[in-house]
Amino acid sequence: MKLKFKPTAILFTILFSVLYTASYAGFPIGKGKWLLSPMYSYYGANSYWDKLKVLTPYENGNGKFTSNYFGVYGGFGVDKNVDFIFNVPFVIQTYQNATTLVQNASMGDASLGFSYFFNNDNPFKHTSLSGSLLIPLYQNSVINNLPANVTMPYVGFQTLGAEVKLGFSGTNIKTLKNTYYDVEGGIRQYFSASGPTQAFFNATFGVPLDNYWKLAATLSGVNSNGTANAITNVYGLNRDFSYLRFTFAAGYKISKQTSLWANVFTDISGRNIGAGHGFSLFAVIKF
Repeated sequence: MKLKFKPTAILFTILFSVLYTASYAGFPIGKGKWLLSPMYSYYGANSYWDKLKVLTPYENGNGKFTSNYFGVYGGFGVDKNVDFIFNVPFVIQTYQNATTLVQNASMGDASLGFSYFFNNDNPFKHTSLSGSLLIPLYQNSVINNLPANVTMPYVGFQTLGAEVKLGFSGTNIKTLKNTYYDVEGGIRQYFSASGPTQAFFNATFGVPLDNYWKLAATLSGVNSNGTANAITNVYGLNRDFSYLRFTFAAGYKISKQTSLWANVFTDISGRNIGAGHGFSLFAVIKF
């Protein structure tokens, strides 16, 4: 019997980079100040979109992919207009069906970089340019005794990469008073012969309910292009895919320095990628 696990491209620099947006909103941290945000996130998928964007259940009827993500995002205000930013993830991934169980647990793709905020006479609006280096903190393992056509749910591409993005954020003072927005788009490149090259965007709109509660919604998407035969033949990795995702978040301000957030997210559409949903819990601490 042949069992198939379609690649899901659960790559954590992609999936979780936007989850902090609802609380951080692209504003500068401030010279000499720190921002830390520990997170837990769960993602599950029991179906996938194929290369023709047709939604299909994983084979063997009850196939399911799950991911448990633990990460720390942080930043330090180097100057008024310059922030040092970083993200360090740890992930546990599992794929199982009626006859097969494969799992891994390891560090993911860390990121280190800087954000520059252009000078602006309006303190309620910000334009930023960010660049980051993506560093794999793992080595994809190979298991030779798996059933035919079953591959490991690998953590990532196991290669260095770089990312650059342009962001626009602000707080509305007159129309829709005190609401805020953060829109960003960029390119991510992995340094291997197979790539991939990825274009991505995130768009967040937030609404304060009172002095303590905030709500936010984010629409995000990724389009990844890499060598076609790398989808299944090189470590089972998926380099050729796209997806669109919606996230809804709620945050509670405990103090001036600390807030707690929870969100739920779902994949809206995709190509050659898992169709799933999940939730996240994280804190934002400034000092």
